Amino acid sequence: MNTNKNAYEILDAIECERKTFELAGGKVTVLDLGVTNDAGKSKEIGLKVAEATMGGLSNVSLSEEDGREMIVVEIKENPAISTLACQMAGWRIKIDGKTALGSGPARIPAKQPKEIYEFLNYSEETDVAALALETNVLPTEETAKIILEKTGAKKVIVAAFRGDSEIGLMNVIARVVEMGFFALEQLKFEVKKITYGWGTAPLPKITKDVMFTSNDALIYGGVVKLKTEKWEEGLVEKVTSHASPTFGKPFKELFKEAGDFYKMDPKIFAPAEITVEDTTTGKTYHAGGIKKEIVDTLC
Repeated sequence: MNTNKNAYEILDAIECERKTFELAGGKVTVLDLGVTNDAGKSKEIGLKVAEATMGGLSNVSLSEEDGREMIVVEIKENPAISTLACQMAGWRIKIDGKTALGSGPARIPAKQPKEIYEFLNYSEETDVAALALETNVLPTEETAKIILEKTGAKKVIVAAFRGDSEIGLMNVIARVVEMGFFALEQLKFEVKKITYGWGTAPLPKITKDVMFTSNDALIYGGVVKLKTEKWEEGLVEKVTSHASPTFGKPFKELFKEAGDFYKMDPKIFAPAEITVEDTTTGKTYHAGGIKKEIVDTLC
């Protein structure tokens, strides 16, 4: 399995403005997907970038439900690798003193963050690497050098997009299944036993509060279905946002109360509803449910 090769091919096929850095250690190609142009409005590109961030192991599409536009994610193989090892925004990269959030399989050879790959017991060696960066400024030559050094790759492709763009929003909502895996990782469940992942969440309108509404869409409107071997009794109720004592308030209000993402109750960062099928026993487990009054305000 080479998730970086898969993702590199997906991103390299996107037609857009590019900037290339030819360096002593290799080549870095930066795709400008709306940082300095209008490409960030493309939902078609947004779907491709989302699939690339998951190492090419998923299918991401748009659908409609009750008049709302929905992101739908399906991962038929290696969902733990697709979500935690690849998609999670686990690499913080400085660009001219500003922090960009990095996701995608380039995190694997760079081991960002190291503890995730120790937990998964997973690594990849690759000559090419693919990274997605949520950023308001394009990567510089110095940024390119750091990425090359950390990944050890000879060729790196970087999809750069703004967080408040359509592409940025779609990539956040496409993390609906990853949120379930994140919650399970926090509970130390052996996530590599999970053989299938599916999820959906509403795609909010782009507003000045998109950082807050995107989180509302996931924690109050995200629905996840998993298939796994040897599920643990009593665990399903702990894997939804309902398990947090702060559940029920709009995310903007929760954020203001906490004052910082890292001071918020981590249990809130989970899907609203989850269904788990234990393929060993044939039993199905369910917990949570969407909070319609909040979801109805998003679209």
